[in-house]
Amino acid sequence: MFGLECSLALLGFYLFAFGWGLANDKDVVYFIDRIFLGSELYKDKIITVSILFDVLLFFLFLRWKLNNLAKGVLGVVVVSLPVIIYFY
Repeated sequence: MFGLECSLALLGFYLFAFGWGLANDKDVVYFIDRIFLGSELYKDKIITVSILFDVLLFFLFLRWKLNNLAKGVLGVVVVSLPVIIYFY
Protein backbone atom coordinates (compact mmCIF):
# COMPACT_ATOMS: atom_id res chain seq x y z
CA MET A 1 0.00 0.00 0.00
CA PHE A 2 2.71 2.49 0.94
CA GLY A 3 5.40 1.36 -1.50
CA LEU A 4 5.35 4.16 -4.06
CA GLU A 5 4.58 6.86 -1.53
CA CYS A 6 7.40 5.84 0.84
CA SER A 7 9.76 5.59 -2.10
CA LEU A 8 8.99 9.18 -3.03
CA ALA A 9 9.64 10.37 0.52
CA LEU A 10 13.00 8.57 0.34
CA LEU A 11 13.64 10.13 -3.06
CA GLY A 12 12.82 13.52 -1.55
CA PHE A 13 15.35 12.86 1.21
CA TYR A 14 18.10 12.02 -1.27
CA LEU A 15 17.28 14.96 -3.53
CA PHE A 16 17.46 17.25 -0.52
CA ALA A 17 20.76 15.65 0.54
CA PHE A 18 22.14 16.02 -2.98
CA GLY A 19 21.07 19.68 -3.21
CA TRP A 20 22.50 20.42 0.22
CA GLY A 21 25.74 18.72 -0.78
CA LEU A 22 26.02 20.83 -3.92
CA ALA A 23 25.36 24.03 -2.00
CA ASN A 24 27.91 23.18 0.71
CA ASP A 25 30.52 21.35 -1.37
CA LYS A 26 29.99 18.07 0.53
CA ASP A 27 28.76 14.64 -0.51
CA VAL A 28 25.54 12.79 0.34
CA VAL A 29 27.33 10.44 2.74
CA TYR A 30 28.57 13.44 4.76
CA PHE A 31 25.03 14.82 4.85
CA ILE A 32 23.57 11.54 6.10
CA ASP A 33 26.32 10.80 8.65
CA ARG A 34 26.99 14.26 10.06
CA ILE A 35 23.91 16.37 9.42
CA PHE A 36 21.02 13.90 9.61
CA LEU A 37 22.28 11.15 11.93
CA GLY A 38 24.90 13.17 13.81
CA SER A 39 22.78 16.17 14.73
CA GLU A 40 19.52 16.27 16.64
CA LEU A 41 18.91 19.85 15.54
CA TYR A 42 17.91 19.28 11.90
CA LYS A 43 16.20 15.86 11.80
CA ASP A 44 12.64 17.16 11.98
CA LYS A 45 13.29 19.73 9.27
CA ILE A 46 14.93 17.20 6.96
CA ILE A 47 12.09 14.71 7.39
CA THR A 48 9.56 17.49 6.76
CA VAL A 49 11.24 18.49 3.49
CA SER A 50 11.36 14.83 2.46
CA ILE A 51 7.63 14.43 3.06
CA LEU A 52 6.87 17.57 1.03
CA PHE A 53 7.49 15.50 -2.10
CA ASP A 54 4.55 13.33 -1.04
CA VAL A 55 2.38 16.43 -0.60
CA LEU A 56 3.17 17.41 -4.19
CA LEU A 57 2.33 13.88 -5.32
CA PHE A 58 -0.95 14.02 -3.36
CA PHE A 59 -1.90 17.20 -5.18
CA LEU A 60 -1.05 15.67 -8.58
CA PHE A 61 -3.01 12.47 -7.88
CA LEU A 62 -6.07 14.50 -6.88
CA ARG A 63 -5.69 16.57 -10.03
CA TRP A 64 -5.50 13.42 -12.18
CA LYS A 65 -8.48 11.90 -10.29
CA LEU A 66 -6.41 8.98 -8.96
CA ASN A 67 -8.22 8.98 -5.63
CA ASN A 68 -6.95 5.64 -4.29
CA LEU A 69 -3.34 6.65 -4.87
CA ALA A 70 -4.04 10.03 -3.27
CA LYS A 71 -5.40 8.20 -0.21
CA GLY A 72 -2.21 6.16 0.02
CA VAL A 73 -0.06 9.27 -0.15
CA LEU A 74 -2.18 10.94 2.52
CA GLY A 75 -1.73 7.82 4.68
CA VAL A 76 2.04 8.10 4.45
CA VAL A 77 1.94 11.78 5.36
CA VAL A 78 -0.29 11.08 8.37
CA VAL A 79 1.95 8.21 9.54
CA SER A 80 5.01 10.45 9.12
CA LEU A 81 3.64 13.21 11.35
CA PRO A 82 4.33 11.42 14.67
CA VAL A 83 7.91 10.82 13.52
CA ILE A 84 8.36 14.52 12.76
CA ILE A 85 6.79 15.48 16.09
CA TYR A 86 9.03 12.99 17.93
CA PHE A 87 12.18 14.58 16.53
CA TYR A 88 10.85 18.09 17.09
